[in-house]
Amino acid sequence: MNEELSIYVDHICRMLNNYNKIMVFGAGKVGYEIYRILKKYNIFGGYIDNDETKRKYGFMGENVYSLESVANEKIFFVIAGSEKNSLEMERQLKMQGVINNKNYAMADEFRKRILPIIIFYQFGDLYTNLAQICVTERCTLKCKKCAHACHMVDINSNDMAIEKAIESADNFFSCFDYVGEFVLIGGEPFLYKKLDELIEYIGMHYRDRIGLFSITTNGTIIPNSQLINVCIKHDVTIRISNYSKTLPNLEKQYCRLYEVLRDVQCITWETDNQKSWFDYGFDHKIQKTIEETKKTFESCRTMCREVNGDKYYYCVMAHTVAQNMKLKEGLNDYIIIKKNTNRNTILEFELGYLEKGYLDMCGRCRGKDAENYLIPAAEQVAK
Repeated sequence: MNEELSIYVDHICRMLNNYNKIMVFGAGKVGYEIYRILKKYNIFGGYIDNDETKRKYGFMGENVYSLESVANEKIFFVIAGSEKNSLEMERQLKMQGVINNKNYAMADEFRKRILPIIIFYQFGDLYTNLAQICVTERCTLKCKKCAHACHMVDINSNDMAIEKAIESADNFFSCFDYVGEFVLIGGEPFLYKKLDELIEYIGMHYRDRIGLFSITTNGTIIPNSQLINVCIKHDVTIRISNYSKTLPNLEKQYCRLYEVLRDVQCITWETDNQKSWFDYGFDHKIQKTIEETKKTFESCRTMCREVNGDKYYYCVMAHTVAQNMKLKEGLNDYIIIKKNTNRNTILEFELGYLEKGYLDMCGRCRGKDAENYLIPAAEQVAK
């Protein structure tokens, strides 16, 4: 194992041994995502929240405590809120005198770097927060600055063969014991003709090893009853990216889709009204030194993995952009995952301890800094 990682693992394990429970400060969306995994491994100690209503009635069937009520307990805190709220929550913890530099982490750090270590060393399981199979790079829209560069892909291009999609799932689950979210994505995945067959296969063989099984769609295609039924059968969440703020002509289509889904019992779906995107800068090479490229990687350490056959890519965007824009960067930043792949090697890769210290595509990417470069979501390429 990488020496730096070995030191970090030892630090995390010794640190957590000093605390009786892990509690999540923030009974909301981010807190719930972390809760699902902690509950799965029976290491969830409860929610903390400032909302008196949540403390009275609970959240997702769990007790919610006030900060003052746990002040004397030996707790490791996970601060789970928006960026703004997290800073306020951190301040509150410090004001109460219940935290120090060793007994708390922000949600992103906890999910990216600490949770996989806990699960591996305490339970012997290999875990990742999010992994995706890109079943097609074709899309019904031609969006400028698409984070997968799908606007560069011809609508008549070939999709991933169903055999390769199944192979991708098999290879992933031959190595990983559990995944927080497993996503079938595109392009527009509802263009994939064998999507129902793939969902059925993954659902039958691996659903108990997936926290949230999801599909991300732009909402321009209404799924047929066969696809809806298989999503219900295997508890697949349909995530809809609503771009009507930029593309008002799609509003009627979204209304039709929502109407269809509302009429179906037991289907799980949610919508995200997207007004803006980050411009990652992939379409031009940013001049960076090696040290600057490493800093880009360190500040990001994305959680978005991609499985493609036996290749496990650290960053789904780095690979798909390189492939679709025909760039040389980003195509080789993967490891091979098969049944006999060394688990320590996978954990090292998963935690971002890469031999170079960065991904090649980091030289083209603004990383976390991209949040300062906002553009309209789904603005279309001129015909």
